[in-house]
Amino acid sequence: MKRLSGKVTFVTGAVGGLGQAQVDALAAEGADIVVNDRNTPDCTQKAQNLIRELKNKYGGDHIAVTGDVSREEDVQAIVKEIIEHYGKIDILVNNAGISINHVAWDFPKEDWEKVIGVNLNGVFFCIKAVLPYMREKRYGRIINMSSVVGITGARGTAAYAATKAAVIGLSKSVAREVATRGITVNCVAPGYIDAGLMAVMPQEYLQREVMPSIPMGKLGDASDIARAVVYLASDDAKYITGEVLRVDGGFCI
Repeated sequence: MKRLSGKVTFVTGAVGGLGQAQVDALAAEGADIVVNDRNTPDCTQKAQNLIRELKNKYGGDHIAVTGDVSREEDVQAIVKEIIEHYGKIDILVNNAGISINHVAWDFPKEDWEKVIGVNLNGVFFCIKAVLPYMREKRYGRIINMSSVVGITGARGTAAYAATKAAVIGLSKSVAREVATRGITVNCVAPGYIDAGLMAVMPQEYLQREVMPSIPMGKLGDASDIARAVVYLASDDAKYITGEVLRVDGGFCI
C-alpha cells in the first residue's frame, strides 16, 4: 500500500527544481497532485508537461492550477478550483520561494516586499485558505519550506532569511492552533541543495564559503528534500507537529 494513496496534495512552486522532485516523490506514493506555479506562458507549459509525466509514470488524477501565491485572491481561486475538482485537500506543501539579495543598508523596498510577498504572505495565504477544509475533515498535513538561512542568517539575505525564520514561527503557532483537529504543521529546512535557487550562486563563493561549512562536504540533492516532504506528509509522521526538519548535511550542527 502506497503511503499517500488518494491524498489530494497541493504543491506551490511545483515546476522548479525542488518542486518537481517533490511532486514526483509524492505521486510515486499515490498522491493526486495539484501542480501550482505562476501564471506565465513558460510556467503554464512546464506545469502541463509535469502533469503528463506524472500521469504516464504513476497514473492518478493530477491537475495544474496557475496563480500567484503572493495574491490572496489568487490563492482563494486556486483552492476553490481544487475543492470543485476533488472535494477536499489533504496535504499542502508550501514550496514556492524567491530570493533577492542586497546588503541591508541598500535593500530596495520593492525587492523586500517581493520576497516577503511570496515567501511569507504566500505561505500564510495558502494555510489560511486550506484550513477550513482540513478542519472540517479533521485531517491535514501542512509542510512549509523554510531554510537553514532562516536559522543561521547569511550575508546579503536579509529578506530571505527574515521570511524563512518567520515561516518557522508561523508554522509553530498554527500547529498549536490545529493540533486537536488531526492536522500537523511542520517545516523542512533545506541546506545547500544542488537545485533551485542554488543555480544562481557564484561558483567561487560556493567553493570558498559554502562547501567548507558543510560537515558532509557536499551539496544535497533535490530528492533529499522530496523524501523529507513525503515523510512529513505520511502517517509515519502523524505524531510530529511544530517541528523543523533540517536537511543540510550537518550545516547547522
